[in-house]
Amino acid sequence: MKEPYGVGLDIGTNSVGWTVVDASGHVRKIKGQTGIGVRLFKEGAAAADRRGFRTTRRRLKRVKWRLRLLREFFDQPISKVDINFFARRKYSDISPRDPNYNGLEKTLFNDRSDQDFYHDYPTIYHLREALMTQHRKFDVREIYLAIHHIVKYRGNFLRNDAATAYRSGTLDLQQHFETLNHLFSQADLELNLNLTTDVALLDSIKQTLVRTDISRSDRQKLIMPLLAVLTGATTAEKKRQKAVVTEFAKALVGNKTKIDVLTLTDIDATEAKDWAFSLEENQDKLPGIEDRFSEVGQQIIDEVIRLYASVNLAQLIPEGKRFSQSMVEKYKRHGEDLKLLKAYIRSQSDAKRGRAIRATYDQYIDGVKSKQVTQEAFQKALGKFVDADVDLNSWAAQIKQAIDSEQFMPKLRTKQNGAIPYQVQQNELDQIISNQKEYYPWLGEENPVIKRRGKFPYKLDELVGFRVPYYVGPLITKEMQAATANAGFAWMVRKADGPITPWNFDDKVDRVASATAFIQRMQTTDTYLIGEEVLPARSLIYQRFMVLNELNNIRVDDGQLTPRQKQRLYNQVFKKHKRVTAKNIQDNLVAAGEFPTAPRITGLADPKVFNSSLSTYHDLKQVLPEAMSDVRKQADIEKIILWSTIFEDSTIFKQKLTEISWLTAAQLKQLGQLRYRGWGQLSRKLLTGLKDDNNRSIMDGLWETNANFMQLRSQPAIENQIKSANQANLTTADLQDTINELYTSPQNKKAIREVMVVLADIKDAMHGQTPNWIFVEAARGGGVAGRRTQSRVKTNCCSLSGNSSGHCQGSSPT
Repeated sequence: MKEPYGVGLDIGTNSVGWTVVDASGHVRKIKGQTGIGVRLFKEGAAAADRRGFRTTRRRLKRVKWRLRLLREFFDQPISKVDINFFARRKYSDISPRDPNYNGLEKTLFNDRSDQDFYHDYPTIYHLREALMTQHRKFDVREIYLAIHHIVKYRGNFLRNDAATAYRSGTLDLQQHFETLNHLFSQADLELNLNLTTDVALLDSIKQTLVRTDISRSDRQKLIMPLLAVLTGATTAEKKRQKAVVTEFAKALVGNKTKIDVLTLTDIDATEAKDWAFSLEENQDKLPGIEDRFSEVGQQIIDEVIRLYASVNLAQLIPEGKRFSQSMVEKYKRHGEDLKLLKAYIRSQSDAKRGRAIRATYDQYIDGVKSKQVTQEAFQKALGKFVDADVDLNSWAAQIKQAIDSEQFMPKLRTKQNGAIPYQVQQNELDQIISNQKEYYPWLGEENPVIKRRGKFPYKLDELVGFRVPYYVGPLITKEMQAATANAGFAWMVRKADGPITPWNFDDKVDRVASATAFIQRMQTTDTYLIGEEVLPARSLIYQRFMVLNELNNIRVDDGQLTPRQKQRLYNQVFKKHKRVTAKNIQDNLVAAGEFPTAPRITGLADPKVFNSSLSTYHDLKQVLPEAMSDVRKQADIEKIILWSTIFEDSTIFKQKLTEISWLTAAQLKQLGQLRYRGWGQLSRKLLTGLKDDNNRSIMDGLWETNANFMQLRSQPAIENQIKSANQANLTTADLQDTINELYTSPQNKKAIREVMVVLADIKDAMHGQTPNWIFVEAARGGGVAGRRTQSRVKTNCCSLSGNSSGHCQGSSPT
């Protein structure tokens, strides 16, 4: 009989130390060598950067797709007047010395000079404005150029209303403030912060926010006292209210904001830098922290971003003006400021200093080392010269005044343009079509998608208003991508073959099947049961688990709750309050006569508030009061929650809801507005399917005893079932696929793969004998010193054998 042996592993993010020991813990010899060593490897890299590049490529590819469809629409009409128009545009950036150069003139038109065109229309916005306001027949090529610009830079999709409903300069603060008041009260009852809803004050705030003659800091100072009345009972409460209002004011005007304070999110002091940025940078900064938001915190930041975009838009397009009109005025303002700057440069007695001043403008226009120079950076650089001359030079004084209001020499292309919704661009497109279809009837072709004609009356409108749903991904099937590109980033499901366009999308693409395939790619698996899909975070089962587990972990005057007390608190407190505080628990215990005075409650992550709640129960109780207590309908209710989590597209969600026959029309309408996010870490099978020796599931144990989840999961009967299920999964599934599905970071997955290589080598050196036990120590690695982290290397490595302890005995890694 072979002598048993064990393996000790010290797992890091870029190394695996190993040793082979006998039953007494002494290091063994392997093939004449001491059984100890280390395997070094490059740390696993997160996929965020590659994903970002892939997303950008996909976005640019879709821009080209829309522009190709636009060209096809204009191809015949333009070819009749200028057959080489599109060929000249295609090769306009090709050098004459390039072999691919086709020899065509590098001009826009074949019958007039570019100089004449740009004299009439210095910018594309001048052309767009003329096409909307001048009632005459324009050159069809000019129409194409204007619409090409609209389609290429079509704007964001933050608004859902029709283009006809948009009015420039409108800023509905009251609706946003009321929503935020509700969210603040949900996030923290004790904050007691109410933003003003007084009509007069709201109007004053609006007028201040859209001002362009003062700086952002000045706008912040002016709106601060108007936003809210601090009603805190103590100095500390008022200070906390003021902190939130201050960050809210900063966010509205575009100054750097402490997002953690605004969203009432607790963070470590070492993370403060990551959480401080202006909302102008939200697309770059938010992805790195959004997984830290609570559900309400996410809703708060989403609402503030929408409000900030509305403020930006109101500034960008003054009330009563068109977008192109405001851009033409900005162009004129830049020209006037340039004359002022040139006069200031000419007034310099020192030619070298004059050239340095001119260089700040050149860098502003041309950039530095291929990087754009922002208006803020330009004004700061120029301000150093201006400040020194302001008392002696009238030109400098005028420039100083414009810089102080942050309005000196505005550019047409800035990040602020990201606030423009597609409705603005569609409005101008529709005005151009309406003005020119008298001369070109084909321009006014009706939208072939009949159900969308209300919002998008013209066929060309779809090139602006249609967007490929995010859950469809690349417009190629999984099989086709694998065959042509050897990649696995597609999941679209087709209904029919043929080219896909905005006008036949629903005939060619199966939205529901594609959305389901997308979510299956994104959904994680159980932390303990390999391959089992997790429950939605808002599932009734999962929220019940979270509440019961938190109740079983708390201590009341250093003692645990009895099962009877816990069950009463669950029914009388958690089912009554959407957000439960420690005081709610204390009041119930005192009212029940179990304590003479409020007992001390410990064991909570937040000493004052429970992290868990039955929020979904409260949401659905209002819509489905009878069904919530009907056991026969619980499965359907869990389906509703699952669909709400899976399908962000409300159209698909509403379509799926019709599959539940007992829902009324009113209930369908109310449920269609629900939107749940996030996934738990555990599966239904783990919580309700595995039974202990008393035939109780983990959920039963949480309800009937005061044991917590870890205690119940560690019972031998449950542990053995987890181990058996995982070993069966490893038998039928590919090991690499199993590791890919683990709920852990790319660094940990890389380390686990290297562990498997080490174990395979050791087993081979031991003539095929499997180790009888494995000892594991896992280092956290990475991160930032001082920050709290949670490592799952040990858990996931050992879970391959169904054992979540650090000591995995009898595992068979190969």
